[in-house]
Order: sequence, then C-alpha cells, then structure tokens
Amino acid sequence: MQNSKSMLASITGSTKILGVIADPVSQARTPAMDITLLSKQELLGAFVMLPMHVSAEGFPAFIAGLRALKNFGGAVVSMPHKIATANLVDELTPEASLVGAVNVIRRNGDGRLIGTMLDGEGFVSGLVATGHCVKGANILLVGAGGVASAIAFALAKYGCASLCIHNRTWDRASALSERVRHVYPQLEVSTAIPATSHYDIAINGTPLGMSPDDELPISKSLIGVL
Repeated sequence: MQNSKSMLASITGSTKILGVIADPVSQARTPAMDITLLSKQELLGAFVMLPMHVSAEGFPAFIAGLRALKNFGGAVVSMPHKIATANLVDELTPEASLVGAVNVIRRNGDGRLIGTMLDGEGFVSGLVATGHCVKGANILLVGAGGVASAIAFALAKYGCASLCIHNRTWDRASALSERVRHVYPQLEVSTAIPATSHYDIAINGTPLGMSPDDELPISKSLIGVL
C-alpha cells in the first residue's frame, strides 16, 4: 500500500475524481476503503475518492456542477440523496428504475451520468455471508425510502416467503408494497405487524442508528419475540 507521501505524488492533473455524496458524510468509511482498494490495484493516482458533503437544498445544483467537472468519474450516493438522484441523472439501469433510487453514479465517455442501485444486492450478500438464509424466510423490513426499497426488491428476488414493510408514514410503506407486489405477485407482502407476528429476520432500513443515541425504529418488545 502506498504511504501518504507517495499517494500525494501519484495525484496529477489527469487524476479522475470519485466521490461519496451524503449529508452528513463524516461517518462514511467508503473513502478510506476505496483508497485502500485503489492502492492495492495500483490505480491510486489514476483515481482518487473524496467525501462530498452536500445538503438536500444544494443537491440539484451540485449534480449540475458535476456535469461541468470534466475529470469527474463517478460517485457513491448515500442518504438522503438516493431518490433525488434518480430524477437528476441521464439514464437509469433496470435495477435503479425498478427501485426508483440510485446509489452509484457513473460518468460515461460522452459525459452522460448513469445511475444504478446496488444496495439491495449488497445487503442480501451480507446476510448470506453471515449465515442467514433469505429464501423461504419471513422478513420484517422497517423503512420505505431509497435503501429500504432496494432491500425490499432484493429480498423478493432471492425468494423470501413473506415481507412486512413497516414505516412511520403508512402511505410510503403502502406504495412500496404495491410496487413489490406488482413485480413479484406470488410474494406475500403486508404493511401491518400482527400481534402474533414471528419473523426470521428483522431489518432496519431507516436512518435511525447513524447516531449512538438513536431509538430503535420498532418496539423493543417485538425484538424480544424474534
């Protein structure tokens, strides 16, 4: 791995800039992880990744600025910008179009911004890697935003038996449930947690948990039953 002096020396006028876009972004581990990966693959210098702290109010103008930045190569998009990004890029992959959100932007050679969504696939891969089985599982998903939407479609894709989507705003949970049910009509999808519920897996797909003093998004008594 390159040391800090050689890393700085490797950055030139030809370096492509990658980003992690979020608000806040100080908690993001992706820049450090990406720098390590680029270094191992001897691509550090050809590319460098930077944290990009952008507010929701300034986000459309920021994306317009990225279009003008000729050495912008792409970015990871995090909360709260994933849904907004889907309406600001030039093209969506089938995955991003299905979910209605974007977590990765790629700049093509012609300057067009392409948005894709990898959160769901990444989440399911993480579950499998830690010994959990999605196929045939009864799953509770709390949240109905961009991340939760990606996870919901991935869980359905990999064969969960039932999916309960719970959100503090019922309309959003209902809308996501209908979208998942439309694509996977064989899947049992609900929005209410029955009193006698039992789930094999419970997933927090909300922003709660980013701060140490955040409350759980569901009742602690329910967790005790799981």
